[in-house]
Amino acid sequence: MSEELSFLPTVSRRDFLAYCGAIATLIGLGKSATLDVAEALAQLARRPSVVWSSFQVCTGCAINLLESRSPDPATLILQQISLDYQDNVMAAAGTAAEQLFEQATARDFYWIVEGSIPTKPPEALQIAGRTAADIAKETYPKATAVIAIGSCSSYGNIQASRPNPTGAMGVGEYLRGEGGIPNARVINSPRCPGHGEDTIAILASILVTGDLPELDAVGRPLFLFGETVHDNCERRGHFEAGEFVETFGDAGSQNDWCLYKVGCKGPVTHAPCPKLRWNGHLSWPVDSGGPCIGCAEPDFWDELTPFYDKAPGIRLPGDVSAETVGYVVGGAAAVGIGAHLIGQAATGRLGKGGPPEETKGSEGGER
Repeated sequence: MSEELSFLPTVSRRDFLAYCGAIATLIGLGKSATLDVAEALAQLARRPSVVWSSFQVCTGCAINLLESRSPDPATLILQQISLDYQDNVMAAAGTAAEQLFEQATARDFYWIVEGSIPTKPPEALQIAGRTAADIAKETYPKATAVIAIGSCSSYGNIQASRPNPTGAMGVGEYLRGEGGIPNARVINSPRCPGHGEDTIAILASILVTGDLPELDAVGRPLFLFGETVHDNCERRGHFEAGEFVETFGDAGSQNDWCLYKVGCKGPVTHAPCPKLRWNGHLSWPVDSGGPCIGCAEPDFWDELTPFYDKAPGIRLPGDVSAETVGYVVGGAAAVGIGAHLIGQAATGRLGKGGPPEETKGSEGGER
C-alpha cells in the first residue's frame, strides 16, 4: 500500500485503516476491501472536488459533519477531499464566493446539497440574485453525482410540512418536476440532521465501485437504509418479549424496555442509527431513552406525528413476527412511508429499489 494513505497529519495510519475497514463493511464489501476503500479515499485528494450548497437549512447537517469523530470525517473531508465550496467554512464571501462556486462547478465535482428548495415563490431563497431552483437546474447536469444530505434536501422535511408556506421540495423531487429534468437521479441521505459518516460512506462507495449505489424507492442507498431502526435496535428483545415502557420514568423506562408504546417509530423507519449512532458513536436517541421519531422517512412531520403516540397499524408480539413488523403499516402512515414499505414487501423490489413509487420525494430516475 502506498505511503500516500498515511498522509493525514491528525489521523494515524492505524486509525485511518480502521476507519476504512468500517466503511468497507458498511457499504457491503467486507473487511477484505479495506485497502480498496483506503485507495479510493486517498484518490479523493487528487480527483473530483466537492461543492456543498446550502438552501433552506438550519445548518445542522454541515455542523454534524464538521463535528464528527473517530477519526473525524471533518478531518478527512477538509484534508483529503478538495472541498472547494462550503459557505460555513470557506473564507470567501460575496462576489469572491460566487466566483469560487463558478470555478468549482466548471470541472469534475461531487455536489452535496443541504436544505430544501422553495418553489412558492422560488424567490423565498436567493443567493447572489439566483433562486435555489435556478441553481439546482444549472448545477445538476454538471455534477459527477449529487448527494442530498439530510431530510430537508431529501424530502423537504419540516419546511414541507403542512401547510408548506414556501412550497418546499427535496432536490430530486424538484428536479424531476414540471420543466425540470425528468430522469434526474439524486442520492438521498436523509435523517435530521444528516449524518457525516453517511456522506463519507456514499462517496467511498461511488469511488470503490465506480457506480452510484443501489437505491430504494425513495432514493436512499440500500447499504445504509435497507433495514429498519427496529431491525438493529438493542431494545428489540424487549419488543419481542412484550416488555414496553408505558410512561416515561416508569419501571420499564428504568430497565430500558421497548419504547414503541411511547411513540418509537423504529419499526417503520429505515435508517442506520443503531449502527452508526451519534457523537462519535457514543449514543443515539433510543439508547438515551427517547423514541425514534422517523426522521429518515418522507413526510414524517405530517404522517408520524404526534411523536409520542404509537405508530399506527403495528401489531404487537403474538399477532405477527418481528421480521414483518416493518411492513405492517396502516392508517395515515400509508400515505407516505407506508406505501413504500408495503410495496417493497409485496413485490420483492427491495434488492434493486424498483420503479419509483408515486409518493412525494420518490427517487427512481436515472442519470
